[in-house]
Amino acid sequence: MRKQEAFERRPLAENQEAQWQSLTRLLKHAYDTTPFYRLRFDAAGISPQQFSSPQDLQKIPVLTREDLRLHQDDLWSRLYQRETLPGAATGGTTDTPVPLLRSPESLLRKSAVHLRFNSWAGMWPGDKILYLWGARIDFAQTPSWRWKLYDRYINRRVWAPASLLNEQVLESFRQLLNQFRPRIIYAYPTPLAHFAEYLRDCGRAFHHPLSAICTAEPVLDHQRQVIEQVLGCSVFEMYGSRESGMIAAQCEYGQGLHLNPHAAYLEFNPLEGEGPEGVHEIFITDLLNYGMPFIRYKINDCALLSVQTCKCGRGYPILAKIIGRTADMFLLPNGDRVPGVTLHRLIAEDCPGFKKIQIIQDTLRDFRVRFVPGSNFQQPDLSLLTKRLGQRFGSSLRWNLERVDDIERERSGKTRFCISHVSSSQIVPQAVTQETR
Repeated sequence: MRKQEAFERRPLAENQEAQWQSLTRLLKHAYDTTPFYRLRFDAAGISPQQFSSPQDLQKIPVLTREDLRLHQDDLWSRLYQRETLPGAATGGTTDTPVPLLRSPESLLRKSAVHLRFNSWAGMWPGDKILYLWGARIDFAQTPSWRWKLYDRYINRRVWAPASLLNEQVLESFRQLLNQFRPRIIYAYPTPLAHFAEYLRDCGRAFHHPLSAICTAEPVLDHQRQVIEQVLGCSVFEMYGSRESGMIAAQCEYGQGLHLNPHAAYLEFNPLEGEGPEGVHEIFITDLLNYGMPFIRYKINDCALLSVQTCKCGRGYPILAKIIGRTADMFLLPNGDRVPGVTLHRLIAEDCPGFKKIQIIQDTLRDFRVRFVPGSNFQQPDLSLLTKRLGQRFGSSLRWNLERVDDIERERSGKTRFCISHVSSSQIVPQAVTQETR
């Protein structure tokens, strides 16, 4: 992590020059060792030695998740034995997760980047952390008592699964917060904001952490306000993905997100005519993963750029705001809430034949699941999915499964994978009583 501290003290121009050198080394490595990029560079009529400016990079087509699906065997670097490359998967926003590989050394370097970002928020190894988390793949579903003890007393962390939120669940979170007394809350911002509202309104005492670190989806202004006011601490936003790891974070001054130029090279493509002025789509080139190079990866996120300099003096460029990957909270007839990211992942797991998914709640009881079928999709998958949704959420909900050619981008530049048109005012108190008896 000392290297990361040293990078921060360098002037921006020096960091950007080092970033370009890292990029050109990666391009040469990809061309020399991966069949996919040799073919791609040759088809574009350019060799790694010819890259001298960002304009040259734009001659290479963007990398998509469809490329990852179709060319798994050609994307890993022959510099490595395939069995030595740890596996992972893409994050799965509108697209279902796709397997990927990472070089062992990149995991160490990505960890150093992440640890340094954590330190900006006052989080250090050994601190007690409460994870208010929506992705079930990140923690054990039915941990053994040994694992619970190891996680709590060695890793010094506890998990509060945010797959379903109601008063009973939120009260259990409050009790856990008081019992564990974490230094940091690490969370998805949507369920954390809802938890903060519960703490504000319940009238019971609760522990105040030093900081709240939010990731996985953008922090909206009203979410930041309620979290900071109720918990009495600062919110630090981080940006990254399962493909690239953490690459940007807010510092103590909160003036946008600092991009670590030694972790990734980002391109910003203006979305002219598709949204408000200043919205750019992000293409990421991972500078650390040589096991399966990601060059000009279309991550389906959008951002607003910034020309500000930060009071912290770090020699890193700044993003004003990430505006992609926002998930709505779904409200059920009995008053329970389900974070969009959780419902999306449940459907993706139940029906892996879907290539892309978008969930829309039209009324308290009516949901639409818009899907783009993948190559392994089978019609019986739909009946199985409907059955499993009924088992999880009861027979009172209606699920309309709608096959589409693609999931459209909104005017804002976002591709929203979860949309709710329902507010809490639509719950009829009598109906809630009947549902919960």
